[in-house]
Amino acid sequence: MLGYGDDEFDDAIRANVRPQFLTIKYAGSAMVRSGGGSIVAISTTVAVFPMPFNAGYAAGKTAVDMLVRIAADELGGAGVRVNGVRPGLTATDTTVGLVGNDSLRERFLEQQPIKRVGQPEDIAHAVRYFAGPESSWVTGQCLTVDGGHTLRRFPDLGDLARRIFGADDFDAAMRGELPR
Repeated sequence: MLGYGDDEFDDAIRANVRPQFLTIKYAGSAMVRSGGGSIVAISTTVAVFPMPFNAGYAAGKTAVDMLVRIAADELGGAGVRVNGVRPGLTATDTTVGLVGNDSLRERFLEQQPIKRVGQPEDIAHAVRYFAGPESSWVTGQCLTVDGGHTLRRFPDLGDLARRIFGADDFDAAMRGELPR
Protein backbone atom coordinates (compact mmCIF):
# COMPACT_ATOMS: atom_id res chain seq x y z
CA MET A 1 0.00 0.00 0.00
CA LEU A 2 2.85 2.36 0.79
CA GLY A 3 4.18 2.00 -2.75
CA TYR A 4 0.86 2.99 -4.32
CA GLY A 5 0.83 6.44 -5.92
CA ASP A 6 -2.01 8.76 -4.91
CA ASP A 7 -3.21 9.21 -8.48
CA GLU A 8 -2.83 5.50 -9.19
CA PHE A 9 -5.10 4.76 -6.22
CA ASP A 10 -7.69 7.29 -7.45
CA ASP A 11 -7.57 5.79 -10.95
CA ALA A 12 -8.16 2.27 -9.64
CA ILE A 13 -11.13 3.36 -7.53
CA ARG A 14 -12.61 5.30 -10.43
CA ALA A 15 -12.15 2.42 -12.91
CA ASN A 16 -13.69 -0.18 -10.61
CA VAL A 17 -16.49 1.67 -8.83
CA ARG A 18 -17.84 4.36 -11.15
CA PRO A 19 -18.88 2.12 -14.10
CA GLN A 20 -20.76 -0.23 -11.77
CA PHE A 21 -22.38 2.72 -9.96
CA LEU A 22 -23.53 4.23 -13.25
CA THR A 23 -24.86 0.89 -14.50
CA ILE A 24 -26.83 0.31 -11.32
CA LYS A 25 -28.11 3.89 -11.26
CA TYR A 26 -29.33 4.10 -14.85
CA ALA A 27 -30.41 0.49 -15.33
CA GLY A 28 -32.12 0.63 -11.94
CA SER A 29 -34.01 3.77 -12.94
CA ALA A 30 -35.21 2.17 -16.17
CA MET A 31 -36.22 -1.01 -14.33
CA VAL A 32 -38.17 0.95 -11.71
CA ARG A 33 -40.08 2.67 -14.53
CA SER A 34 -40.80 -0.66 -16.21
CA GLY A 35 -41.93 -2.44 -13.04
CA GLY A 36 -38.86 -4.43 -12.00
CA GLY A 37 -35.85 -6.38 -13.10
CA SER A 38 -32.50 -7.77 -12.07
CA ILE A 39 -29.06 -6.17 -12.04
CA VAL A 40 -25.91 -8.25 -11.62
CA ALA A 41 -22.66 -6.47 -10.74
CA ILE A 42 -19.24 -8.05 -11.14
CA SER A 43 -16.93 -7.84 -8.16
CA THR A 44 -14.01 -10.13 -7.28
CA THR A 45 -12.76 -12.40 -4.52
CA VAL A 46 -10.39 -9.59 -3.57
CA ALA A 47 -13.43 -7.86 -2.07
CA VAL A 48 -13.46 -10.46 0.73
CA PHE A 49 -9.80 -11.04 1.43
CA PRO A 50 -6.69 -8.87 1.13
CA MET A 51 -4.70 -8.62 -2.07
CA PRO A 52 -1.39 -7.14 -0.94
CA PHE A 53 0.18 -4.55 -3.23
CA ASN A 54 -3.08 -3.75 -5.01
CA ALA A 55 -4.97 -1.53 -2.57
CA GLY A 56 -6.90 0.53 -5.14
CA TYR A 57 -8.32 -2.45 -7.00
CA ALA A 58 -9.24 -4.24 -3.77
CA ALA A 59 -10.86 -1.16 -2.23
CA GLY A 60 -12.78 -0.48 -5.44
CA LYS A 61 -14.18 -3.98 -5.65
CA THR A 62 -15.10 -3.95 -1.96
CA ALA A 63 -17.05 -0.76 -2.71
CA VAL A 64 -18.89 -2.60 -5.50
CA ASP A 65 -20.08 -5.20 -2.99
CA MET A 66 -21.50 -2.42 -0.81
CA LEU A 67 -23.14 -0.74 -3.81
CA VAL A 68 -24.92 -4.04 -4.47
CA ARG A 69 -26.27 -4.14 -0.93
CA ILE A 70 -27.33 -0.49 -0.87
CA ALA A 71 -28.99 -0.67 -4.30
CA ALA A 72 -30.79 -3.89 -3.36
CA ASP A 73 -32.16 -2.19 -0.27
CA GLU A 74 -33.19 0.97 -2.12
CA LEU A 75 -34.66 -0.68 -5.21
CA GLY A 76 -36.19 -3.86 -3.75
CA GLY A 77 -39.51 -2.20 -3.01
CA ALA A 78 -39.81 -1.31 -6.69
CA GLY A 79 -39.27 -4.93 -7.77
CA VAL A 80 -35.61 -4.50 -8.78
CA ARG A 81 -33.18 -7.10 -7.49
CA VAL A 82 -29.47 -6.29 -7.31
CA ASN A 83 -26.84 -8.97 -6.74
CA GLY A 84 -23.17 -9.48 -7.49
CA VAL A 85 -20.79 -12.19 -8.62
CA ARG A 86 -17.24 -12.41 -7.24
CA PRO A 87 -15.05 -14.30 -9.70
CA GLY A 88 -11.83 -15.89 -8.58
CA LEU A 89 -8.92 -16.34 -10.96
CA THR A 90 -10.68 -16.72 -14.31
CA ALA A 91 -9.10 -17.06 -17.77
CA THR A 92 -9.88 -13.77 -19.52
CA ASP A 93 -8.04 -11.26 -21.68
CA THR A 94 -7.27 -9.29 -18.51
CA THR A 95 -5.73 -12.23 -16.65
CA VAL A 96 -3.78 -13.79 -19.51
CA GLY A 97 -0.44 -12.65 -18.04
CA LEU A 98 -1.19 -14.29 -14.71
CA VAL A 99 -2.93 -17.41 -16.02
CA GLY A 100 -0.23 -17.91 -18.64
CA ASN A 101 2.58 -17.68 -16.08
CA ASP A 102 3.02 -21.22 -14.72
CA SER A 103 4.59 -20.11 -11.44
CA LEU A 104 1.97 -17.47 -10.64
CA ARG A 105 -0.93 -19.67 -11.68
CA GLU A 106 0.33 -22.47 -9.44
CA ARG A 107 0.53 -20.07 -6.47
CA PHE A 108 -3.19 -19.45 -6.88
CA LEU A 109 -4.12 -23.08 -7.48
CA GLU A 110 -2.22 -24.37 -4.46
CA GLN A 111 -4.58 -22.24 -2.35
CA GLN A 112 -7.84 -23.61 -3.73
CA PRO A 113 -9.58 -26.96 -3.37
CA ILE A 114 -10.72 -27.18 -7.01
CA LYS A 115 -7.38 -27.12 -8.81
CA ARG A 116 -8.22 -25.30 -12.00
CA VAL A 117 -8.51 -21.78 -13.31
CA GLY A 118 -12.07 -20.60 -13.75
CA GLN A 119 -13.55 -20.20 -17.21
CA PRO A 120 -15.84 -17.38 -18.35
CA GLU A 121 -18.70 -19.89 -18.48
CA ASP A 122 -18.32 -20.52 -14.75
CA ILE A 123 -19.01 -16.85 -14.09
CA ALA A 124 -21.73 -16.64 -16.75
CA HIS A 125 -23.71 -19.40 -15.02
CA ALA A 126 -23.73 -17.43 -11.77
CA VAL A 127 -24.78 -14.26 -13.59
CA ARG A 128 -27.54 -16.20 -15.35
CA TYR A 129 -28.82 -17.50 -12.01
CA PHE A 130 -29.09 -13.97 -10.60
CA ALA A 131 -30.66 -12.62 -13.79
CA GLY A 132 -33.21 -15.40 -14.06
CA PRO A 133 -36.41 -16.39 -12.26
CA GLU A 134 -34.60 -19.02 -10.14
CA SER A 135 -33.35 -16.20 -7.91
CA SER A 136 -36.62 -14.26 -7.71
CA TRP A 137 -36.35 -14.10 -3.91
CA VAL A 138 -32.65 -13.20 -3.76
CA THR A 139 -31.32 -9.65 -3.57
CA GLY A 140 -28.34 -7.91 -2.03
CA GLN A 141 -26.14 -10.98 -2.27
CA CYS A 142 -22.68 -11.57 -3.72
CA LEU A 143 -21.89 -15.08 -4.86
CA THR A 144 -18.23 -16.07 -4.82
CA VAL A 145 -17.32 -18.31 -7.78
CA ASP A 146 -13.69 -19.24 -7.19
CA GLY A 147 -13.07 -22.97 -6.91
CA GLY A 148 -12.94 -22.53 -3.14
CA HIS A 149 -9.97 -20.15 -3.22
CA THR A 150 -11.40 -17.85 -0.54
CA LEU A 151 -11.39 -20.79 1.87
CA ARG A 152 -7.64 -20.25 2.08
CA ARG A 153 -5.64 -17.07 1.49
CA PHE A 154 -4.39 -14.86 -1.28
CA PRO A 155 -1.01 -16.08 -2.57
CA ASP A 156 2.14 -14.18 -1.60
CA LEU A 157 3.08 -12.04 -4.58
CA GLY A 158 5.66 -9.89 -2.81
CA ASP A 159 8.43 -10.94 -5.18
CA LEU A 160 6.27 -9.95 -8.16
CA ALA A 161 5.42 -6.58 -6.59
CA ARG A 162 9.14 -6.01 -6.00
CA ARG A 163 9.81 -6.55 -9.72
CA ILE A 164 6.86 -4.40 -10.86
CA PHE A 165 7.57 -1.44 -8.57
CA GLY A 166 11.33 -1.85 -8.80
CA ALA A 167 13.38 -3.32 -6.00
CA ASP A 168 14.62 0.02 -4.66
CA ASP A 169 11.18 1.65 -4.65
CA PHE A 170 9.56 -1.43 -3.15
CA ASP A 171 12.16 -1.74 -0.40
CA ALA A 172 11.85 2.00 0.34
CA ALA A 173 8.06 1.67 0.62
CA MET A 174 8.43 -1.28 2.99
CA ARG A 175 10.67 0.96 5.16
CA GLY A 176 7.84 3.50 5.26
CA GLU A 177 9.30 5.92 2.73
CA LEU A 178 6.46 7.20 0.56
CA PRO A 179 6.81 7.50 -3.25
CA ARG A 180 7.24 10.94 -4.71
